Amino acid sequence: MPSRPVSSAEPVRALVGGVGYTNLRDGSAGPILAERLAGTLGPDVDVEDLSYSPIDVMFLFQRRAPYARAVFVGAVSRGSPPGTVRVIPWDPEPESPESVQERIAEAVSGVISLDNLLRINQHFKALPPVVTVVEIEPEDEGWGEGVTPTMERALHEVVALLKGDLAVFARA
Repeated sequence: MPSRPVSSAEPVRALVGGVGYTNLRDGSAGPILAERLAGTLGPDVDVEDLSYSPIDVMFLFQRRAPYARAVFVGAVSRGSPPGTVRVIPWDPEPESPESVQERIAEAVSGVISLDNLLRINQHFKALPPVVTVVEIEPEDEGWGEGVTPTMERALHEVVALLKGDLAVFARA
């Protein structure tokens, strides 16, 4: 389903979504970040823990006034040194319907994945016009509460990046 266009009369709305598993050490970065940022980025920025089904996230987009921008944050292993922060504009090639269906099947089985959330919502044209992905390389993804000191430093870096970046475009 296509996103509704944002009219120039509406305030510029943004969403910051944390994605990850609670109690999975550094894999908890997204939900921890959402908790820390809740209510701190201004009235036109919603901060949410989106650690649930990508289809339910799509329904959230349908229920709310349109967002002009979204930033999705999570711990993602890509083989970089632990604590590496990657800020990536989301603009991938579309996936085949079969690949999206496989991702939906994973999501229905309870897999929480930043990639699945993005790919599924992209397929259904539910994402806002501007999407940025912030990935943090985890050090420890074992069961347990809290994050490693490496992830804690990375989270502080991401909070500073988001507060600076969102402050600029939220006033545009």
